Amino acid sequence: MLPRTTPMISSDRGVFINGGEFRQHNYHGQPLVGNKALMDIIMGAVAPNAFHDSGASFDKPKCHPQTRVKILEIIMHWILGKDEVAKAGKQFMWLNGAAGCGKSAIAQSTVESCIERGLPLASFFFSRSDSTRNHAGSLVATLAYQLYCAFPGTEVQTDILSAIQKDPFIFKKTLQQQFIALIIQPLTIYFSKGQSTQDRLSFLIVIDGLDECTDRTAQKAILTGLTESLRNSNLCIPILVASRPEQEIKLSFGSKYLKGIHTGLSLDLGDEGYDANSDIRLYLFDRFAEIKDDFNNRTTSRKLVQDWPGDEAIEMLVKKSSRQFIYAATVIRYVESTRHRPDHRLDIILNLRPDKGDHPFAELDLLYAVILESALDVEKVLHVLSLNFLPAPPPPIACSIIEKLLSYDEGEVETLFCDMGALVQISKPRDSFPRRDVDYDPEHYPSFLRILHASLGEYLLDVARSKQFYIDIHYETIRHVTHVLRYFASCCSSSSFNPNSNAGTPTYILDSINYHVGPRIDWHSTISLELRQSMLSFSLKAFLQPHISTRTYPQLLEIFVTPFLELSEAIVGPQRPTSSHIRDHQQRMLGSFLIQQIERYFNDDRLALILVLFYNLGLHRFVPILAPPVRGHYSYSNPFNLNPHYDERDILSLCRIWDDSNFRFKANIFHRYVRQLLRDPGQPAKYALGPIVYERATLSLLKELDRMVPLLPSTSGKLDIVIGPVTDDAEDDTHPKLSFDSANDGQWQFQCSTKSQPDGEELCFLVLGYVIFLLPRSGRSDALIAACEEHGRRSYIDQPDGPFPVRRRLLHAEIDKYLARVSPTSCEGTKDVNVT
Repeated sequence: MLPRTTPMISSDRGVFINGGEFRQHNYHGQPLVGNKALMDIIMGAVAPNAFHDSGASFDKPKCHPQTRVKILEIIMHWILGKDEVAKAGKQFMWLNGAAGCGKSAIAQSTVESCIERGLPLASFFFSRSDSTRNHAGSLVATLAYQLYCAFPGTEVQTDILSAIQKDPFIFKKTLQQQFIALIIQPLTIYFSKGQSTQDRLSFLIVIDGLDECTDRTAQKAILTGLTESLRNSNLCIPILVASRPEQEIKLSFGSKYLKGIHTGLSLDLGDEGYDANSDIRLYLFDRFAEIKDDFNNRTTSRKLVQDWPGDEAIEMLVKKSSRQFIYAATVIRYVESTRHRPDHRLDIILNLRPDKGDHPFAELDLLYAVILESALDVEKVLHVLSLNFLPAPPPPIACSIIEKLLSYDEGEVETLFCDMGALVQISKPRDSFPRRDVDYDPEHYPSFLRILHASLGEYLLDVARSKQFYIDIHYETIRHVTHVLRYFASCCSSSSFNPNSNAGTPTYILDSINYHVGPRIDWHSTISLELRQSMLSFSLKAFLQPHISTRTYPQLLEIFVTPFLELSEAIVGPQRPTSSHIRDHQQRMLGSFLIQQIERYFNDDRLALILVLFYNLGLHRFVPILAPPVRGHYSYSNPFNLNPHYDERDILSLCRIWDDSNFRFKANIFHRYVRQLLRDPGQPAKYALGPIVYERATLSLLKELDRMVPLLPSTSGKLDIVIGPVTDDAEDDTHPKLSFDSANDGQWQFQCSTKSQPDGEELCFLVLGYVIFLLPRSGRSDALIAACEEHGRRSYIDQPDGPFPVRRRLLHAEIDKYLARVSPTSCEGTKDVNVT
């Protein structure tokens, strides 16, 4: 054996003598290291499937023509250094967005556009499901190989091979070392020899799907390595990174190293005026047109109509897409099956026919499952998400309030969803802050969860699709009711509490449950012991007391007390008769609290009117319930122009008796309960509706009549009424809008003709009836006597051709009876007035 100092002899024919060992290899002039060509080393480290033009996928995602135009334009201007962002030294662009929003298609289209322009570039497309490109090990080798091919016959190729020859294990070194040796140094040397980079692009790097790199530590290492490698370089190497907004990636771009040298472009927020819905709509129109033409050309059966699938179907699909192309693309792939009729497949998508186990959204379901599997605590994640899937979801709840509501630690919601950025975004929208007239620091804005896929709810609420991730919404509803009661019992019994603030948003949970889950709770839910205990121990009085004199009080009665009473009724059933003690206890406590507030209505004419009409509506033809139009509804209006949204005097919101959802007393348990409370013979006499209250109400009505007299219509005008034969014994005028509803506990109702409130004619008809009904029940007062005497002298009462002759006659008679009854010579006075 020759000594170690024996020299190596070589020739350009590939003949080597090394240490007495003779070998001959011909690699077409390529230098060798041992028995492996340098190109074998680099090619052995490359991931070919990560190329933009790899044959591993026959259906590369690509932007549909005429879509994403604005986004692609922004990216290209940045690449070419034509915008202010690039000129400011922002070498990185982070294109981020939800799963399936089209990031890969944009990256692919960007690469192809740059190739058409002749721009040198390298790209790497990560894929979680491909073991050759779901890690960082092959990243730099793949980029270096493309750099080698982009500069044929130049020093770039020589320097890349030289770097590998100097260190055959270069691809086992850190990403930063690899990037410097194989990308930065070759380009630096090349452009330092007379190849100016001024006003031109030296090289472009595109990295797509960084979140698909399964090692999250490597995600950060990739960004850090690229940043450190470029720190002392004068090269113009823009780096486009496309990914979901995952935690590690967000933190990396927010770090001190990258914060100042990157620009973000979010597809979730509609930045730069980007209208994703318009692009999705265009995509669907074009693709459905292709599917229709293809089917009609090949079928011998019934063809698709010209306007298939129609604007309505398109708009429904656009809405369900939630700005994410993956939903629309999934629909198209399912509908375009050549083994089925496209219209039948679309009907399955639109739930117009059963899928028969065909699973049209299998691809989307797999995506959702993969992301949910990455959650740190999926049970808590699903519990938080269920707040958004209640039958009538409440307004968005701030993350800090969710944590208090669910007894989570501060900041826990953000931690729970840190790996869910592809489906759920945590953001701080400025318009969520209660004070918009002050320039607050964004750091103090509340954070909210934003679900990026509308179809996520459909997936999670369908056990056949979501399986282990299924949300039993009825079970979750019971849990949320319990949370709400504990939350308000512990922290919100103060006068500063505002149901319209972030802290007050959970009040709407009960309100949303009231009309959707409450009536079905016996059939679909199991009432937990925790809920029964929470309902029994919750003090409505303690909760309401601080708010009696505030603007929030009527609102709390509507959105919290009413659904609370509904739920207390719902938990009492044939299978749970023992739960009646919860309802009875809460009603007793609430009654003792409310009855004292009724006194406030006694000393105000207008409130007295509201109270007595509330008490009597529906009992007589003269005080009918006001029903909405056949095709319409009231917008919380009433015939006396009281503001039902807020009237500081009407603290019990009794004026809501004119709301269409409450005009039948069965529809609102709170109003029904107050009515029963007023009728309770066990209440102290001072809370009874006596003659004095009726006197005030009647006086208020006569004032209304004063205002209406000049507006009383004449029979010479066009009236939508029927005036029957007027006889001395007629009980009332005939009116087509007045009827007796025997199916609703024998209530009288008056169907108004307009959506806002009764028109002038209808209002006159009603007020005349109200006065006729209330005057016999009224006590004596000088003001009412004067008002009756004045009306008794009015000509409209005796006008022979006026409308409503019977009611005018009856009013005249009741005025005479009242004046006779309260005159000084009357021995009866008011003590015998019957107000029952």
